[in-house]
Amino acid sequence: MGLLRSIASNRCSDFSGTGVIFYSDLSKLPHLQLTTGCEEPNVTKLGDHDIASALVSVSTMCGPFHDGFHFINMSSWQMTHVSQFISPPIPHDAAQRCHGTGARLMAAMLASLLPGIIFVGLVSQGGQVHLFCDGVDIAGEN
Repeated sequence: MGLLRSIASNRCSDFSGTGVIFYSDLSKLPHLQLTTGCEEPNVTKLGDHDIASALVSVSTMCGPFHDGFHFINMSSWQMTHVSQFISPPIPHDAAQRCHGTGARLMAAMLASLLPGIIFVGLVSQGGQVHLFCDGVDIAGEN
């Protein structure tokens, strides 16, 4: 939660919002690299920053990798993927269990239901923080 709050408090005026997948295993989460046609994102280039600063820097509207979700491996506390499209499966009882508006919010909620996904965090453009665990927003801000 501290990472998300740090991103929220250090966001700049053209911050686009960001989504972060905290995981131990990605095998159940379908994902695909989003590219802009200019270059592949390289997480090692972000190694000079702490994770919060790196996520703030890639989450600007003019940045080529602001879209999608960024992945952090919980065992190594390393950012392993940047700018990923995710396509979590929709459970058969989703209409009863999942409520919210916005594609990023719903994707975060659904992804948090998957084995191997510990948390999914969001920081909105305006700085609102969400942290999903097992489909529930545990951030306490709602």
